[in-house]
Amino acid sequence: MTTCKIAHNFQAVPRALPAEITKAADAGFSWIADYFSNTSGAFSDAAVKDLTNLTLAHFYWNYPQIGFLYLQTLLLKQEENGSFSNGDLRETARAISCLSAAYSYLESNSSGLDNSDLLTARGNAVQYLLAHRADWGKNLYDTVYILPALADAGIFEEELSLDLCENDSPDRQHPGTTALILTALQKQKNLGKFTEAADFMIFEFISKKLNDLASVREDGFWKYTATSNLVLQAFVLCNQKHVATESLPWLADSQKENGSWENDLNTTSLSLLTL
Repeated sequence: MTTCKIAHNFQAVPRALPAEITKAADAGFSWIADYFSNTSGAFSDAAVKDLTNLTLAHFYWNYPQIGFLYLQTLLLKQEENGSFSNGDLRETARAISCLSAAYSYLESNSSGLDNSDLLTARGNAVQYLLAHRADWGKNLYDTVYILPALADAGIFEEELSLDLCENDSPDRQHPGTTALILTALQKQKNLGKFTEAADFMIFEFISKKLNDLASVREDGFWKYTATSNLVLQAFVLCNQKHVATESLPWLADSQKENGSWENDLNTTSLSLLTL
């Protein structure tokens, strides 16, 4: 497969953000363009995780033409059985969330464009997850990606959600892990289908964990940049945007001079999503 070359013709739609944030974002996208332009085969060989984050980052920052390239590459990676990455549940779930968000973006911003292929791809991936329901609770990190993916597809999953609350344990207290759990629960909660008692229990759980996360923040971040991004995104999703906003200066300041975060594709795309 030929290597895709990404041009440096970034012209984002203006956003009401501080100048340092937009400057950091522009530098981050330029670094990504350089990464793929200078690395033979890297674009077509990018992992599903990277493609999903890159697709969403470019759409959210209004670079749709480049977002399309990542999205098309992601679709080419779908297996005949609907899965991604040879049946990997976590990567299939990531792809579902990305396809859901991409469809919503294109539906809102591309009037008249036929996006039925995105719904078909998502539907096939969802069917793969549903066919492997027996494996959902076997790995915590699969679970915390499966639940948001189901929610993004409009599918309510009560049992798995309540299990995250009821079976909290010391090995789940890492900030990044906690953030992923909160994201999963909040997305399911947003569907509005829990009983009143279950909804209140989840609300209490989320509130406590958000307070715990805030209490272990040091100088605006949570030790690692990738972890900090997951935590900040969870705060935003859980309607605590003010907490995330307080850490944005730190995130911008931690960017390297070359425009990346830690010279890492995943960390850079996560940071752009947070910004």
